Formats: sequence, structure tokens, C-alpha cells
Amino acid sequence: MRLALRRGVLPLVIAGALSACTAPGLSVPFSEPAAAVVDGHTISMKAYQARLEVSRHRDPFTGIPEAVPSPAPAQRLQTFTIEQLVREEIVRQEAEKRGIKVDDRAADSRINTLKARAAATVFNAALQRNGFTSDSFRSYQRALLTEVALLHAMAKDRADSAAHELNAGQAFAAVAARWSDDTGTYTRGGEAGWLRPADIPEAPLAAAVQSLAAGSVTGIVAINRGFTIATVLERRTDQVHLAVILVLAPTVDLYSPQGTPSWFTKFIDDREVALRRAGRIELKVGNRAGG
Repeated sequence: MRLALRRGVLPLVIAGALSACTAPGLSVPFSEPAAAVVDGHTISMKAYQARLEVSRHRDPFTGIPEAVPSPAPAQRLQTFTIEQLVREEIVRQEAEKRGIKVDDRAADSRINTLKARAAATVFNAALQRNGFTSDSFRSYQRALLTEVALLHAMAKDRADSAAHELNAGQAFAAVAARWSDDTGTYTRGGEAGWLRPADIPEAPLAAAVQSLAAGSVTGIVAINRGFTIATVLERRTDQVHLAVILVLAPTVDLYSPQGTPSWFTKFIDDREVALRRAGRIELKVGNRAGG
């Protein structure tokens, strides 16, 4: 009897310890360590470590000396990586507010397109060379597609505003100066010079102005660089004197940080500043950890 009692002690002690830590009827879910928290949403340490591996393979600081030498140079990459992920999370949240959500199916479709263009062996070698795994590359592409979709939605709003002002009778030059992202023309009221419609590189725009009467304005025309509105100032036999309003929103294949319109970058930057001021961004890695 004593032996039986002693054998029963250990299970009872373990059960007692568990019950002391857990409320009756509740289980404690596993919580993955966080690399950052952005407005209540967690960036997991797993996601951070996967992207950090990419940063190490594609070090953006190679050959660039630090303005102030750091006692821990590795933190520069860590900070770059987590801040990149924070920005992507802010973009994701803003997209979600507009009902934009990119799922695995969309990301996989994009990946399959890239793989078909490059051939599987070349594609897989490129992933490995850049530090990507299949999962981390899918996450990277999902973030890219989300940003492009958000940019397109916001650009369409800006194009709608420009069209509304034109319909209300405002001068084309004034509207172009206010809304156009075409740095080569907006300071001239959108004036783009004399062109043959056949020489206009964007086929939808060329078709829209092909038979447009002088003084008339197109509707919003979607092109691979975004949205455009055009007016024919004058016509000759085979040429049009064109003025344009271009709201940038490149397709995913043309998209790059350098080509992102300044108003979109400012919008995301301002949102990040507001979240930081409100204490809604908490970094747990990098040299700004805790802030």
C-alpha cells in the first residue's frame, strides 16, 4: 500500500502545479516570441529571423561606411530589417482598412509567374543566393502585392479627385499642377508637346486621344504606370498637342521603392510617426529596441 501511494505522489504533484498555473477549464496557448508589435499586431521572431537572413545575403550597407561608427555593426542590419517589416505591417493594416487582403493564392500565382519566366532551376538558385526560403519569399511577395494594391487604390482616389475638379470646370493646368506625378510635365500644366498618337507608348492612352477633339478631355485611363487623364490642346493632320495628368501607380512588374510616388511614401511615413508618438510601435530587436 505504501508503495502504491508513493507512486501516486508524482502525478498528483504535477497535476497540482498545472492547476495552480491554469484557471479551471482554460488552456494556455503557445505564444510565439515577438520581434515587434505594431498597433496591436505582432511581427513574429520567426518572420524577422527569416527576413534578417535575406538582409545578410543582400546587405544594403555593403561598401557604405556608417556616419557614426557603431559599437555593434550587426545591429545596423537588424534595425534595417525590423524597420522594413514594421513598414510592411503598416501598409498591410492600411490596406486592410480598405478591404484589401492578399492571400496565399495570389502570392503563389505571382511566384509561379516569376518561376515560369526564369525557369525553375534559375529561380530556385536565385532564391538561395538571396537568402530566401519558399515561405519567406511568399511572405515577401505578399507584402509587395499588398503595397501595390494599396497604392493603386489610393492613386485611383487621387485620379477621381482630379477628374471631379475638371468636371467642375477647373483649368486643366491647375489640376495637373495639383495632382500629376509626371515631373516632366506638371510644372507646365501637364503640357507634353506634339505627339503622333501611334508614338504614345501607352496603348490605352493612344487609343483615347486618337480621335479626341481639340479642347476635349479623356476620362481616367488606366495604363501600366498608373492612371492618366489627357486633353488635346490642338490637332494637326497626324499629331496632337497633348497635356496629361499622371497619377503614378505602377504595375507590380514595374514597381520599385525608387519609383514610389512621394505622396504615398509620405502617407506611410506619417502613419508610422503617429503610431510611434502614440506608443503603438514596440521594437524588441535592433538598436531601437524598446521604442
